[in-house]
Amino acid sequence: MKKAVDKLSTSNVILMCGPAGAGKSTFAKKFESKGMTILSYDKESFKRGLNVHPLPKEVVKDIKNDLDRKLIELIEQNMDVVLDYSFWSKEMRMEYISLLKNYDIEPKIYYIMTPKEVVLERIRKRKGNHENEIILTEETASLYYDHFQPPTSEEGELIVVESPQNHTKK
Repeated sequence: MKKAVDKLSTSNVILMCGPAGAGKSTFAKKFESKGMTILSYDKESFKRGLNVHPLPKEVVKDIKNDLDRKLIELIEQNMDVVLDYSFWSKEMRMEYISLLKNYDIEPKIYYIMTPKEVVLERIRKRKGNHENEIILTEETASLYYDHFQPPTSEEGELIVVESPQNHTKK
């Protein structure tokens, strides 16, 4: 990612954090309705005709480069942004927190906390028909869930949202 050179921004940036199927994209839409721009790996991969994850490493790298460029463009225009990524690791969150500090931005971290059985049920129901319905095997979704590193308040402003569980009822 390129570094800012004395370029401050008035952008608000939200890091949506949680494993696949937690409800991040659904929650992010609340911010989009308030004028924030959503950047998403799932949306980008869907645009490329890829609705099954995990993606090949070279595709992930290409998408990351595109999203990072868009993020920088948006914050240089003082636009508000929601990063609808999983931010599954502290390392990834710290990378973006560091980038945003170059623009004097302290992001809010929204952690969508969802029980594993709810996540897996949501993943099982996915058909891959739209950008927020990326298909994963149950084994992959379970692996993602088990390796997810929950954020802590030491990383910055943390808002924990307990995901509604009624989405799995038939």
